Amino acid sequence: MIGAGTIVQLGHIPRFKAIPNVEVAAVVDVNEARARLVAEEAGIPHVYSDYKQMLAEVKPNVVVVATPNVFHKSMSIDALQAGAHVLCEKPLALSYADAAEMMEVAAANHRVLTVGTHYRWTAPVRAAKAHVDQGFFGEIYAARTVWHRRSGIPGYGSWFTNKDLAGGGALLDIGIHALDRALYLMGYPKPVTVSGVTYAKFGTRGMGLGGWGADRQPSTTQARFDVDDLTWGFVRFENGASLQFQVSWAAHTPTQFQTEIFGTDGGASVGDKDQVELYTNLGGQDVVIRPDIAASVGNSYERLIQNFVRYLDGDPTAEIITPREALIAVQIIEGLLKSAETGQEVRLG
Repeated sequence: MIGAGTIVQLGHIPRFKAIPNVEVAAVVDVNEARARLVAEEAGIPHVYSDYKQMLAEVKPNVVVVATPNVFHKSMSIDALQAGAHVLCEKPLALSYADAAEMMEVAAANHRVLTVGTHYRWTAPVRAAKAHVDQGFFGEIYAARTVWHRRSGIPGYGSWFTNKDLAGGGALLDIGIHALDRALYLMGYPKPVTVSGVTYAKFGTRGMGLGGWGADRQPSTTQARFDVDDLTWGFVRFENGASLQFQVSWAAHTPTQFQTEIFGTDGGASVGDKDQVELYTNLGGQDVVIRPDIAASVGNSYERLIQNFVRYLDGDPTAEIITPREALIAVQIIEGLLKSAETGQEVRLG
């Protein structure tokens, strides 16, 4: 296994620079002036506006693709074929067929391709997963995962709200994080059917704006918004389990980030930061357990990156999002969008 070595970083530069055995070798952006400014501030030696030229000249060991979603497939495949391992931002691709092709290219070139769904590394999810591994829940037969923002449409008028570049809105931005949290705790069972609905009730009126992703906020009368700002879904799995899914960028609802687990022996509510409650029955009485979660060092994206680098360095204890997990997530997302478009439940192959 080739060590982490040099990295061409298209985002999240400080987190990579903090790892002792990693050198950030180059930054690439179509806005070369902005890339050069970032490189000067971070002490990065090479700047490019053409990523293919960078691949040919720098020959990096690792590439991070943090671009509009529509470019994830082509850039990742080019990097894999150039000999680099790839950490691709979520979603991995805009279709299951594209994601599968990316994984096939990675395997053919003996490279690692993973995706940046990092919220499984938050302290509450890690605490809940430890109880999953210890059998606390018994059979996990259902789950509900929710991420509702009251006002949080990012980059209004930028690629985030442009379907041609993003492929979707809240579903592909924050929804895939909420999905991974639940599937991770459920053991990533095989999905068989998906139902979904999407709405765009706030962004089309220039309401619910917030977050990040654009250099400026354009006029709300001129900005393009043709993606979802709320998506709900329902997934059935081969093992009989089911999942309710709710996500929104903007809605008249309290902000909520929570995953609920329903098991035969216990349940859980897994929130953000240190918010975890476990539910079970002891001695014939219903009880609530609130684990004492130790403070984590760094944020969840930093831990994803650290695990990725350790994995490339051959550490058997390192964990990454596996090809199977990445493909299942894309399959469900694609099914939700197709169901919303057709108004029918979608059976997955």
